[in-house]
Order: sequence, then structure tokens, then C-alpha cells
Amino acid sequence: MRALTSLKVAAGVVLIGVVVGPAGFAKDKTANQEPVAWGMQSGNEGCVIFGETVTETTENNGPNGFTTRSVKEMEVIEAQHATLPKKKYGETKEDLDALQAMSMQGHLKFVRIPKKYTPEQMEKARAMCRN
Repeated sequence: MRALTSLKVAAGVVLIGVVVGPAGFAKDKTANQEPVAWGMQSGNEGCVIFGETVTETTENNGPNGFTTRSVKEMEVIEAQHATLPKKKYGETKEDLDALQAMSMQGHLKFVRIPKKYTPEQMEKARAMCRN
């Protein structure tokens, strides 16, 4: 009986770590993230800086356990010599393919930083746009 109680306590601690863990870790990582560039890397005529958000949801599936799902979205923060048809893009295959096509047609470079960026991250992103 005592072993069963210890097992329940251990399972509860693990469950709390699973539910709280991903959200807590995501907040700490944004301050250390480096800007990421894609699209036209040289000879670009314009540049767009996106702020990325990651939303994690956890669903209780009853006896089957929990499911955690991440949804990533990018929002235009700053555009230099470029205009995009939308302000927000999901990180889905369709949206990323459309952005890649716009990049090639318009000779655009894209830079992604966290939505809650530091001044240093924004300066690095702008420097990447200039290069």
C-alpha cells in the first residue's frame, strides 16, 4: 500500500513538471535566441523582420494522458523596402512556402526574432538586413 502511495506522489510530481515545464522553459529561452535569417541571403532589395510567438497548449485526454501542442506564428515587426500582403503568418508549410516564393520574386530577406525581443536582438536583426 505504501509503495502505491509513493508511486501516486511520483506520478503527480512528473505530471506537474510536464504541465508547467514547457511554458516555463519557453519564456527563459527568448532572451538568448539569436536572430535567424532566410530567403534571399545576398542581393536582396528589401528585408522583413518578424516577431515569433510560440503558444503551447496542453489537453487532458482522460485515461489516454495529456497532449501538448505548439503553435508558432510570425508577425511583421519592421519592413525595409518591402510590403507583404498579410501582417501575420503561421509557421505552416503553406505560409512558409508562400513566404519563400515572395522572397525569391521580390528579392527579400526575412529575419525572425522573438516577439518579446531585446534591443540587442533587434539591432542584430537590423544588421542582418543590411548585410
